[in-house]
Amino acid sequence: MFIDPDNPLAAEIQQEAGAAYFAGCKKMVASLEALSAFDRAVGSSAPDEEQVRRRSQLVDVAAECVHFVIIQRDAMQLAWSETFLDDYGVPADVRARIGHPQRKNR
Repeated sequence: MFIDPDNPLAAEIQQEAGAAYFAGCKKMVASLEALSAFDRAVGSSAPDEEQVRRRSQLVDVAAECVHFVIIQRDAMQLAWSETFLDDYGVPADVRARIGHPQRKNR
């Protein structure tokens, strides 16, 4: 994205876009960490109904956060890497829900 260095408004817009992108990245990483922590806490035991519901909510939140970061990257015309999702350790079930609205009635 080309920004005219002599245009202070354009530079401020670019700064705001960068700040929003990095805030989105922080939120995405936090959501992925929350899901991972939940999975570690539950471990290999058979989850009960409440745990299944909670994990599904965490997956929905993580998918939404990842989706927002992808949209921001696209809007900012940042280069796409095929390893982006792998680099952040995005699980397969989160990837499957990217771009789908969160399910209600949980």
